[in-house]
Amino acid sequence: MSTLFVEPSASLFKALGYLAEQSHNPDQCPDRNLMVDSNCSDVSEFFAETERRIAKANRLRNHLYSVRLSFSKDEFDPTQATDQDLAFDLSKEFVESWLKEKNVNRPYVIALQADGKSGLLHTHIYICNPGADGKGIPKGVSALKMQDLNDRVTREFMLKHDRSTAVQDKLMANKKQHDHNSMGASVGDRHYGKSKANAKAVDNKEYMKKAMMSALKQATSRQEFLQLILQQNIYLNRDANKSSDDLWLRHDGGFRKSLSFEYRGTPARTATLLGLNLEQIDQQLKWNAKLKQNQKQKQLSVPIQHTHQHKRPKVKFHSLKLVKPKAKTVTKTVLPKPHLNLQELLNEKYRELIKINEQLSDPKLPKSKREYLEKIKPGVVQAVSELESAFFVGETQKEVWRRKKKERELEKESAPES
Repeated sequence: MSTLFVEPSASLFKALGYLAEQSHNPDQCPDRNLMVDSNCSDVSEFFAETERRIAKANRLRNHLYSVRLSFSKDEFDPTQATDQDLAFDLSKEFVESWLKEKNVNRPYVIALQADGKSGLLHTHIYICNPGADGKGIPKGVSALKMQDLNDRVTREFMLKHDRSTAVQDKLMANKKQHDHNSMGASVGDRHYGKSKANAKAVDNKEYMKKAMMSALKQATSRQEFLQLILQQNIYLNRDANKSSDDLWLRHDGGFRKSLSFEYRGTPARTATLLGLNLEQIDQQLKWNAKLKQNQKQKQLSVPIQHTHQHKRPKVKFHSLKLVKPKAKTVTKTVLPKPHLNLQELLNEKYRELIKINEQLSDPKLPKSKREYLEKIKPGVVQAVSELESAFFVGETQKEVWRRKKKERELEKESAPES
């Protein structure tokens, strides 16, 4: 197959209107469509069935997929009726193989034409995207995968009908060379670039992973987590996250497994990049919020120590002698810090638990190391819980001591003067 071109076509009327146009080259080919066929009873039935499915589709951007197959003169002669039949049969076999590989049943229509400027045989194929339930083709349409299938189907078809495979063999060899060396010089006028696209996707996913890990360490809520990711130009894939109104929860109230994001055309999911499901991410965000709250309480619990700046003592003149006053002894009262060491120990345990969670989220972590961390993690969690209880009890006693002190001061102020 010399050329395979795929594009989404959202307008059914525009697609069928294109097929109904007059011949683009009436001098050489007066007929616009040499052959037309569909897996429906006829084209009108294809039109009606596709229109019904589109009416059921919600939030589907692509209603139709348009595929164009072009053949060289070395494969099929446009003036020979036999070659026209073979080109049409090959196109139909390709579409049926693709639908079988995708495991879907969709209405399609095929039109064989030869009224272009080159006069070559080519087929226009329109495939309905929504199914009977209004849902689109799973995972969409990949032009690269479709090209691989086209190579295989075309070669088998040509061999079965005792036709030369020279054109197809050359195209497959060129594509193979570009797949393994996409940065090298192109062969002829053909550019495939599969390896280059894959290398770019790997770099994009690595960038997304670093940005999400950074957001996971800083954020204290789900909304803040999403905002930090958005600041790095990583956007939510709304079509992939449409299973419920809440991005994090399913309809039954349970956590979803993952969120889908996109960066520069490269899609990726949080479960794949971070190795964590949404429930684990939510727990990490709650730990961050609790740690931040405890740090604020620690800052409030540490007494403010005022530094007294003493003025330079005045010099008295008496009988022509410089007499300096005796320096006063300043007694500096420092309030006790009963909870400072306890707070530091609690924060240390928090950091230890976060570090353990980060290491466990690494899919490349050795098995022995993972077993060791899973073994010690319950002890650290229990230590954090006990320290939290002790810390908040200590804070309560401190508040009681301050309240009693305040009451004694008020009693002295309100006592009648003797």
